[in-house]
Amino acid sequence: MSRRRLLLAISVALTVLAPLSANAVLTHRVEQRIERVAACRLAPVAQVGATLDSPVAAVTMLGGSVGDVDLRADGLRRDGMALHLDAHLRQVTTGGAVHGGSATVTIPYPQLAKRLPHPDSGPARTPGTDGTGLILTVTAGTLGVPVTVHTDIAAHAGTLLVTPTELTVLGRTLPVATVRDNVRDTSLAERLKPHVLRFPALPVGVRLTGARAADDGLALHLHLAAGAAGTRPKAEGTCAAR
Repeated sequence: MSRRRLLLAISVALTVLAPLSANAVLTHRVEQRIERVAACRLAPVAQVGATLDSPVAAVTMLGGSVGDVDLRADGLRRDGMALHLDAHLRQVTTGGAVHGGSATVTIPYPQLAKRLPHPDSGPARTPGTDGTGLILTVTAGTLGVPVTVHTDIAAHAGTLLVTPTELTVLGRTLPVATVRDNVRDTSLAERLKPHVLRFPALPVGVRLTGARAADDGLALHLHLAAGAAGTRPKAEGTCAAR
């Protein structure tokens, strides 16, 4: 290739790559700005990360939108618990408003244990998962025989109803109803009753839709309505996008 053609090829390549590079820089700056605003609104929180679903172009920002955003937050402190947040926010504006989305808040099992009602007698329940659902490990009798309680979870009015369905003890799995009606250990019978997990009130426009037992904790699924509280710029502007 002649020197002239080489210079022409380089010039064309730079012309094509220049806007791509500019968009990449702009996208990174927008993500950093979103992280700062989110950290302010979610405080106290240890770490926040944001990723745009698609690169931002200057022309898009002139229209007032940065598109959809995936948000992650570790060490989110609420009601004495350290939580993890994964959220998908739709049509985030340059002013910081969000037009709906979804989120998953994960409560680590040691933190969840603190939310479980403690029985009047006997040891507390230890939450975890067997890979298919939420289990509670308890002990029964004077020998402290370990019992695994399998449960169903249902979301209702911002709370979770945890209903024991089966229990496994000494390698045998039995329906809870059968055991509860025949067991002599009153503390175990009490711990086999359905119970409600209550959480702090959710912001306006945020609705609990369900939960599942994940490897690292109980994952709460949330629906975020357009303009939900906590997805709008604060009135006083302390967390406004800038």
